[in-house]
Amino acid sequence: MKQKPLTNEEVSYFCEQLGMIIEAGIPLADGLETLAEEADDQRLKEISGQLYNAMDEDTTLAAAMEKTGFFPDYAVKTVKIGLVTGRLETTLKGLAEYYEKRADIRSTVKSAFSHPLLLLAMMTVVVIIMVVKIIPMFKDIFFRFDETAAAAAESSVDFAYKLGIGLMAVLAAVLVIAAVIAVLSAVPKTRRMLSNTGANFIFTRGISEAIAMADITSAMSMMAECGISPEETLELAKGLTNNKRIEARLCECEKLVLDGEGFADSIRKSKLMNSMDAHSLRSAYKAGTFDTAWRKISERCQNECDRRIYGAVSLIEPVIIGVIAVIIGALLLAVMLPMTDIISTLG
Repeated sequence: MKQKPLTNEEVSYFCEQLGMIIEAGIPLADGLETLAEEADDQRLKEISGQLYNAMDEDTTLAAAMEKTGFFPDYAVKTVKIGLVTGRLETTLKGLAEYYEKRADIRSTVKSAFSHPLLLLAMMTVVVIIMVVKIIPMFKDIFFRFDETAAAAAESSVDFAYKLGIGLMAVLAAVLVIAAVIAVLSAVPKTRRMLSNTGANFIFTRGISEAIAMADITSAMSMMAECGISPEETLELAKGLTNNKRIEARLCECEKLVLDGEGFADSIRKSKLMNSMDAHSLRSAYKAGTFDTAWRKISERCQNECDRRIYGAVSLIEPVIIGVIAVIIGALLLAVMLPMTDIISTLG
């Protein structure tokens, strides 16, 4: 049976606990055994036990995490880099903060979608009632007037009914699509497919690239602090993102570096980063503050990622509420048109 992947909150918890175990100087296998014995939650107990069993077989932490199938690819690959650089403790603490922030963002996005979708569901019910009960009732009422008034109302009633059917179909389709996306996003394979779709979709392409840049610059900053060469840094960073555009830029940058181009110039020519960042790295090389420059670039990319995500989220609710307002207006119009036609006829 395929294991259910850890949530962002759970990944953050495990990375924090593992970092604390290393900080305390306790062997990872012993620390995991203690976690497995003392965890109150059955799922956390199971995962700790599986990690302990894997570590007991003389495998690395990254290999154990990968073997269990619980941890996301980014966490596994970043831990591998932490092992290579000798900064596993710092890496685990950084991952704990990273996934905690991801959990907050996910919660915000979920809230931004769930409230308007609940309103849309309620509106769908209202439209169904209008089409099934209200409009036919008004039709019966209107046709009790004289023939002239009834004739004037007939076209408006037909329009109201067709409009109601159309709105009902659109609302139902939106809700079905939202439900399908929610179900698919819970499966890792389809979630990656949706992520790739988002990377190519014009309205989400910028957000996808910002997330990818935040991921790779965070790891590259850590590797720079450990003195890893630019060639190795670029090679390791390529495995951290599924965004094809960013990965292509990383490959182009690596090719330029291997061809003898300066690292800062390679970053600029490959369009991996902007000219300002490239200039900052060039100056940092000369001043011997390369790690500091990378740290600032990483922070800027993370801030840009957060800004884009929260900016998009802040637009979701007003847009959906605006759509609901239009639907309400259309429904009122559909009901009122026959009345105005009859009143004008009788007048």
